[in-house]
This record gives sequence, C-alpha cells and structure tokens, in this order.
Amino acid sequence: MAEELVAYMQELNAMNEELETSYREIERMSNELEHSYIDFSMRLARVAEGYDENTGNHIERVGILAAFIAEKLGLSKKIAYYLRYHAPLHDIGKIFIPREILMKKGNLTKEEWEEMKKHTIYGARLIGDNIQFEVARNIALYHHENYDGTGYPYGLEKSEIPIEAMIVHIVDVYDALRSERPYKKSFTHEEAMKIILEGDGRTQPSHFAPEVLEVFKRYESEIEKLWNVIYLN
Repeated sequence: MAEELVAYMQELNAMNEELETSYREIERMSNELEHSYIDFSMRLARVAEGYDENTGNHIERVGILAAFIAEKLGLSKKIAYYLRYHAPLHDIGKIFIPREILMKKGNLTKEEWEEMKKHTIYGARLIGDNIQFEVARNIALYHHENYDGTGYPYGLEKSEIPIEAMIVHIVDVYDALRSERPYKKSFTHEEAMKIILEGDGRTQPSHFAPEVLEVFKRYESEIEKLWNVIYLN
C-alpha cells in the first residue's frame, strides 16, 4: 500500500512538472506573439508617419502621453501598455487620403474636409477585427469623437466612446496645438492648455471626457516636460 502511494505521488509530481514546463512554454510563446504584434503595430505606425511628413515624431509623443494619462487615471497596466504602442496607429488611415489634401497649406474645402474625416474609417478597416488589435482599432476609429456628441465619424457621446479613444483624443489635440503645421503656427504649452480648458471656437472643453480633462489639467506640468523631452529627441 505504501509503495503504491509513493509511486502515485512520484507520478503526480512528474505530471505537475510536465504541466509547469508546458505552461512556461505557452507563456513564452504568448509573450513572443505579443511582442510580434507590438512590433508590427509600430512598423505600421511608421508608415503613416512617413506618409504625413508634417507630423514629425507626433506618433511617438501621442503614444507616450496617452500611456501617461492612462496610468494617472488608474487604468490597468495592460491598457496603458496598449495605449503606448497602439495609440501611434491613430492616424494610420491617412495613408488613404490624397497627399494634396494632407499637405494643403490653406483651408480645406467642404469636400476635402469630408474626405479627411474618413481617415478614421479607413484606419479601422486597415487594422481589422483581430482581437489583438481591438484597442488600436477603437483608437483609430473613435479618436475624433467628442464627448458632447459633436465629433466624427459617428457623432458618439459620453460612454459610447471607448476610454482609450477619449485619452488619445485630448493628447492628439494637445500635440496638434503644440506643433507647427502647414496651416498653423505652433502654440506654447500655456496657449494650448488655455484652448483645451477654455475653448477657442473650434476646440471646446465639452469635447473631452471630464475625468480625462481633469487628469490632463492636474498633471499639466508633467505633460509639458514629457512633451518637450520627446519633441527635442
């Protein structure tokens, strides 16, 4: 009886060791797959950056600042991680927008503006429905939706907009204000914050989720420092 029990325990231990080895191998393969997705994501983002030369290292700034906001909001490390590496895909749909529209120095016509707005839909289609890219797709499709329902492409409002898109929305606006573009000069941090917090006719505080806007305001000094460091690099 004792010998049978010892043999059973030895067999059980061997099975446990085999299961642990299998689990570690599955975990290793899963991590490698995750890294492959992230690497592909960043390479795809570089395609968009190369197509729209005026953005500089805009995609890098948006990714880092979005992850920072996510952490300060108390979101999971996983969401912050995805924002860091998937937020740079927010404008990937611009590769389908004619360059003469993207690079135009004057105001866009009504038709050109309608075409420009489609970059959100184009981006979501390009990213696809793979569950690994769900956050990236949400960002690309919804990062121009406004909290008050005045955004595009669908005019969503409040909780209809994924939190990852609401975070990228405010970061994207801040970076666009701080950056020089063919159609505008660059603004200082103070000028950009004033526009975001008080509005300027085009941008309004009601465009942003209140909790995201509050965090952005509370940590504005850190945001300015982060932006300056990334911009100078």
